[in-house]
Amino acid sequence: MELFYSRDIADGGRTLDQEESNHCIRVLRHVQGDVIHVVDGRGGIYECRIDDASPKAVGFTVLKVEENFGSHPYVLQMAVAPPKNIDRFEWFAEKATEIAVDRIIPLFGDYSERKVFKKERCERIVVAAAKQSHKGAVPQVEDAVSVREFLQRPFEDGTAKCICYCDDTEFLGVEKISILEALRRAESDSYAIMIGPEGDFSRDEMRLAVDNGWQPVSLGTSRLRIETAALTAVAAVYLNYIDKQ
Repeated sequence: MELFYSRDIADGGRTLDQEESNHCIRVLRHVQGDVIHVVDGRGGIYECRIDDASPKAVGFTVLKVEENFGSHPYVLQMAVAPPKNIDRFEWFAEKATEIAVDRIIPLFGDYSERKVFKKERCERIVVAAAKQSHKGAVPQVEDAVSVREFLQRPFEDGTAKCICYCDDTEFLGVEKISILEALRRAESDSYAIMIGPEGDFSRDEMRLAVDNGWQPVSLGTSRLRIETAALTAVAAVYLNYIDKQ
């Protein structure tokens, strides 16, 4: 099934934008009267009939709506420090969308090599990934924030707040546990996971994390790149939920 995306269909919009329209008419060769499927980025999928087969603005009539299309029954926020090579972050965003993620927050930490993040290209990538993997919801890609700012955000009660850390945590006076153990202890189906930059989180950032209720976790003994660690965490949440069924 081919999927198209409209950010305003849920609010009454009845045309595809120029990029989607061109793909629909010139690439896929749809014509007036064809039935297509459009996702709204919020979880809905719309069965629509093409009324105007313009490659600049396809006009359509909605025939049927289905909610929670391709949804997952938990909420996952991934706060990840973009590596120096931004292509790797975009690869993570694409693959995380295919598995299941709700929000992607780029982080700038004390040891970050990258200090600039432009989200527009990443937003296009997650839209394409959501369509490819048959999901009605598109993850929200936020503007970059500092680690300290993110650590002090409020979260839903019971959210499992996990900060992945490579070194030992003896200086913090808390035990580092496996991410699977942290997920098993979660009191709700809401998860927030942090992945640091190439140089990991600083000790000051880790102290602030623990002070704000974040649990240091391990992803195992292998030394992982940022994007690999982030995707491992996304998969851990996904598989943990499947295991509970």
